[in-house]
Amino acid sequence: MALGLLNLTAMASRWLLGLLTGLALTGACSSEEAVDEPEDDGWLDGKGDAASAVNVASTRLDVDLATHSAVATIELERYGNVALEVGGLTITGVTDDRGRRRYKIVDGTLRVTWVRGPLVVSYGFREHDAADGLLPGGSTVVWPYFCGNLFPCHSQPADGTRFELAIDGVPAGKTAVYPEAITSDAPPYMLAWAVGSYTRASLGVTSAGTEVAVYWLPRGETAARAGTKRLRDVFDWYERTLGPYTFGGEVAAVSVVWGEGLYGGMEHHPYWHVARDAMGDELTQAHEAAHGWFGDGVRLRCWEDFVLSEGTTSYLAARALGAVAGPAKEAQIWAEYQQELDDAIAAGGAPAWPTGCNRIDIIKDKLFTNLPYMQGAFFYKDVAAAVGADRLDQVIGRFYRAHKNQPASMQEMLDAIRADTGFDAKPIADARLRRRYSPR
Repeated sequence: MALGLLNLTAMASRWLLGLLTGLALTGACSSEEAVDEPEDDGWLDGKGDAASAVNVASTRLDVDLATHSAVATIELERYGNVALEVGGLTITGVTDDRGRRRYKIVDGTLRVTWVRGPLVVSYGFREHDAADGLLPGGSTVVWPYFCGNLFPCHSQPADGTRFELAIDGVPAGKTAVYPEAITSDAPPYMLAWAVGSYTRASLGVTSAGTEVAVYWLPRGETAARAGTKRLRDVFDWYERTLGPYTFGGEVAAVSVVWGEGLYGGMEHHPYWHVARDAMGDELTQAHEAAHGWFGDGVRLRCWEDFVLSEGTTSYLAARALGAVAGPAKEAQIWAEYQQELDDAIAAGGAPAWPTGCNRIDIIKDKLFTNLPYMQGAFFYKDVAAAVGADRLDQVIGRFYRAHKNQPASMQEMLDAIRADTGFDAKPIADARLRRRYSPR
């Protein structure tokens, strides 16, 4: 993602930090009459470890925008106890292959024992104004862990999910832009929709056959065409350099209304969202497109690996625009990145790559700053200076192809650099990514 305040460049990402700080998933307890079945009341009451619950294999959502209601049909990896985040939802029914099921909601988590077959959850949802669900402007944002405000989910990106989505109740005269199916494992925050008075234009087809398009809102054509004038070529460079795109044969940049002062983009592939005021920014467009390979295509093993998503895509966006627009364009981007980095260091925050695995709250512990974006980009730039930029591109491409649609860690990227080139990037990582900065 590339998110920021209007007085920052496209890579600044601090606006969402203020909006999300302190938010938490909540929920009231509910239950239904159960069929005859073995029950584990301890599990229902929240005494069991939710981390032991069955993972999600796929989710089908049938959404009615007119009534703000939906039905989620959730295929699980196996039979067993289920714990799904539903803190922003009003649950109205839970069934599986045996009929209606008893359930409880404990601390924003829906708990059901020994589920057999698809779990079907009927529920209502509401609008949110803090970038944590369905927004008043008609689009959705659930990054990083607010999917439970839109559908029952596991928010940890390591648990990849496939999706089907159908939307009804779209207001007259408006269009809903969304993927009907995501057939490769993706992080739960990738799914999204946008509703508005859209005009679509094709930007062409890549050499791999992917159609690249853009959707703009009224009076948005000039900015949209300026920001996406090289997008087909950028996407083509990603496909040729990194490997096949895995989320379908059509992609698009979609203009959305997030609210006053909100700027940037969000990696809702295959139709990534860009704030209306940022549609004209080529760097934002290239950054969001790159998430099809890192962040979405290769998921995070732990939240501490955030730099693997944002640092890698920041670096790749500079490389891609340099390849299609020339070295002067790339030099301009690196100058902008340096200013962003200086500002991020002055503001302080968690190290760009903290130690541990899922011990950190990405918002509350201040990992969501520009440090992972910019220090991550400069980490790769430093490595490229040592091994060669083209050679590093090959390493990143091999890494993507080895880990696509799976979770991976930043440590595995360092291991890949060493295995492929013989260069030990740990000293650069220690200097760039492990250092904590206090606010000046």
